[in-house]
Amino acid sequence: MRRRNSTIGQLISTLVYLVMSIWLASAARAFYLDGQTIKAILVGIGSILAFIATFRFQIQKFVDDRKKVE
Repeated sequence: MRRRNSTIGQLISTLVYLVMSIWLASAARAFYLDGQTIKAILVGIGSILAFIATFRFQIQKFVDDRKKVE
């Protein structure tokens, strides 16, 4: 089995992306409830992108594995 080479910095940044995605999602909901739809959509997109960034290493591994297959 291959050992993961993740540093403390990578783990911290992953945790920050996850927490920020949750925080942005709650802010987007608050904007939506206040009737600020455009702001809610933009903050919601930021939340989705931050959540995707949480999985950046898994996405990179998936893409690299797909390149090896071709």
